[in-house]
Amino acid sequence: MHDKDKHEYAELVTALVDNEINDSLLQAKIRTLSESDPDLKFEYHVQTTIKRTVKNKCRFNNCPSSLKTRIMLDLRTGKFPEESPASSKPVFSLRPWAYAAAVAVIFLTLFIFRVTDGEIDPKLEVLESKFSLDKMAMNNFKAILDSKLSCEIASSDSNTIKSFFHDKGLRYAVRMVCPTGWTYVGAVVSQDNGEKFGHVVLKDAKGNLLYIFEVDQKYLTSEKKLNLDNKIMSTIMAGSCYTQDAESMGIVINKCGSNVRAVVSKENSEKLKSLFCGLE
Repeated sequence: MHDKDKHEYAELVTALVDNEINDSLLQAKIRTLSESDPDLKFEYHVQTTIKRTVKNKCRFNNCPSSLKTRIMLDLRTGKFPEESPASSKPVFSLRPWAYAAAVAVIFLTLFIFRVTDGEIDPKLEVLESKFSLDKMAMNNFKAILDSKLSCEIASSDSNTIKSFFHDKGLRYAVRMVCPTGWTYVGAVVSQDNGEKFGHVVLKDAKGNLLYIFEVDQKYLTSEKKLNLDNKIMSTIMAGSCYTQDAESMGIVINKCGSNVRAVVSKENSEKLKSLFCGLE
């Protein structure tokens, strides 16, 4: 079989796997060639494996829209690694964009494997649940900086974020506070110990990020859904702000109405205190 013919039949293999060929004679011919020709056999195996895997896994969880959008943008713009110099051994190649799409599908499939096999919500898995409120807030902020945690909704409008929290089932109202010079980036909802919690991300004009973890105080007192050190709790219940600097981060914890708010950023805690303490 000439390389040109093989290339054309490789295209038909993909069409066959996608059920795009209605001619039964052509179907039979392609199946026969796929069994006898090593390259076509490999192509058929790749295509059927991808389709079967995605079909089995994608029915459970959807990939985050941000990830799909980024991959599709790369596909449309041809943003892929440059080809290495041709080797002496011929490489069986179909359409470059088809293999790029196949690689993207495999990547998405591996992502879905990790999510569905462990029954983990990819948006929430990095939200820390083993420590007290202050440790959780600092770990979550580090996850944001490391791009391990992203917002479920991106918006600079406080009412849009409030509606998002309501639709996600929060049993308390997050007090949307935004100091001068900062704007909203978005929000995410986590679930821990049977309760949902709201998290907000802000940024300043330079792009510096700030993270707010706000909960109803009853989750720290009567309902004990979360933990907080007794000394910190005494400080904030007395109307003062608790401040701490650690690992190049500053954190402030204070009461805001009937809620308790933890604020973390790369700013030192004194700067955060001037921004948030007393801000309702």
